[in-house]
Amino acid sequence: MRKILLFAVVIAAFAFTAAAQIPEGDQHWNARAEGHVGGHAKAAQIDAAIAAYQKAVAQDPNNLEARWKLLRAMRFKGAYVATTVDEKKNVYGAAKTAGESALAVIDRFLAAKHVKSDAPEKQVADAARTIAGAGEVFLWDSANWGEWALAYGKMAAVRQGAADRIRREATIAMLINPKMDGGGPQRILGRLHDMTPHVPFLTGWASSNEAVRFLREAYKLDPANKITRVFLADALVSNDSKKNSAEAIRILQDVINSPNDPSFEVEGAKAQEDAKAMLH
Repeated sequence: MRKILLFAVVIAAFAFTAAAQIPEGDQHWNARAEGHVGGHAKAAQIDAAIAAYQKAVAQDPNNLEARWKLLRAMRFKGAYVATTVDEKKNVYGAAKTAGESALAVIDRFLAAKHVKSDAPEKQVADAARTIAGAGEVFLWDSANWGEWALAYGKMAAVRQGAADRIRREATIAMLINPKMDGGGPQRILGRLHDMTPHVPFLTGWASSNEAVRFLREAYKLDPANKITRVFLADALVSNDSKKNSAEAIRILQDVINSPNDPSFEVEGAKAQEDAKAMLH
């Protein structure tokens, strides 16, 4: 009996320590723009956030909040800190590994609900909706896979099945909660359709019309999101440059001229840089 009680105390202590690490990670995450220059962030704060979330995961492997926040932080580092393709590959390679580990935890939770991980998307989403943090894991893992695909090249990603994986995970996230991260699942799906090469028998589903549709949905959910607006402008031009160029230009000019949300200073500044590049 004493051994059982001691074991329970040890488990509780680990969970408590993990719970303490998450707020520390959040503190560094909220300071991620410290010392930034435009859309480029310094590594110190985001590295500290990643380290804190990694400690939380190590201490409580079933904690999905720590896991999805780790994936989100890794995505930020790859997108806004890494400056070379090799650096991005390293970051997103580590993010893929972290994502696989997080999904393995979700798979165990799903199995307890008698749902297989490869079940239809709606079935997985319905079961995962009751698992706190599962939707965010699907969202940020799909985001990291998207960034990985861009780092390694679109066709290489298609051959490795990255596009299908991103599509499935983002769809599951959308079915769980379409409002997550201001329409984040739709933003990813829209960008995926816009950037994925149309390859018969592999990615025949890729559609510029779907790209615009998903990105308009994301825009409606969060009209202030500058990443969504830049992606939408890009998709509009890809879809029909003659018909949509005027709207795309208006969107990009608004991104450049409107103030950035202080909570997303780096992301907003990078979107402004991208918008300026697209207009020139």
